[in-house]
Amino acid sequence: MNMNQFIRFAAIAAAALWLAGCASRHQINDVNDARALSDKGFALFESGDYSGAKAALDAVIAYGTLDEKDYTRRATVYAALKDYEKALSDNDMALQLAPNEWRTHNQRAILHQRLKKYDDAIADLDVAYRAAPTQLDLLRRRAYLKVVAGRFQDAITDYDMLAETGAQADAGVLGRGVSLYLQGKWRDAADIFGRILLKDPGDGLTAYWMGKASLRAGLPLDFAQFGAHDAKDPSWIMADVLLTAETMDEVTAKIGPLAIRGTGDCEIHLFYGIWRIVRAASADAAAAFKAAEAQCPFDSIEASEVRVELGRLAAAAK
Repeated sequence: MNMNQFIRFAAIAAAALWLAGCASRHQINDVNDARALSDKGFALFESGDYSGAKAALDAVIAYGTLDEKDYTRRATVYAALKDYEKALSDNDMALQLAPNEWRTHNQRAILHQRLKKYDDAIADLDVAYRAAPTQLDLLRRRAYLKVVAGRFQDAITDYDMLAETGAQADAGVLGRGVSLYLQGKWRDAADIFGRILLKDPGDGLTAYWMGKASLRAGLPLDFAQFGAHDAKDPSWIMADVLLTAETMDEVTAKIGPLAIRGTGDCEIHLFYGIWRIVRAASADAAAAFKAAEAQCPFDSIEASEVRVELGRLAAAAK
């Protein structure tokens, strides 16, 4: 036996011992035992015992029951451990056993999203939604990911489909408005936000988007037009400051305290950038947007907005 053969033999022997160890820690005599242990493994995962869950599911898979749930469950454990590549490998095994299971395609979309592979995640949701067209959350998530990926026109198509469903019509209309705004179609976006506010005058988030869209489109808008509102709501505060504050000192005095109320640095720095774009010198906005970029989750609408604004500033500087 040469050295390479010895190393290969040792690796095979080690793997066999490892699998045997899994089986010895968890007694599996038949398929019923395997199913019970798989359920126990998932219960361990839900309790937060990831290592225990993985050991149980390792033993079940080593036993060889060939049930796709064992792989999707272990993929969930790997995802919780942030080992997304191994999670994807288990997910692929599950799809080999049950290729038409929409939940498994949805799980793969989540894993691809974690890896910032948004086009792959969208493709996974295409398959999942075709298999389960009544699951509107799949359509909503696909539209959201298209915004994150900068595919705004594609997102509008999905949001229009969502608006026609009735059950999530409001989310579809708002999503269309946000997508139009990010495309730079500010007048069209402002029109949509205005229609939403006619139905729900207390919607501070929409009021903030309307303020941004109106200012970018050069449309006159007085904050007093909004009427009664929750003066403690961060979205209403940002809408107010965007439309009324004349100096950066005034902005920071009113926006800074929002951090105490739970508004994150992502949203606050993004606001500073937008205010500078519409109220002051756009040259000063880049630093604020870059600060927001460092704080915003990469797969968030805010991060997509930051990327768009930095792209516009870079294009204008050429």
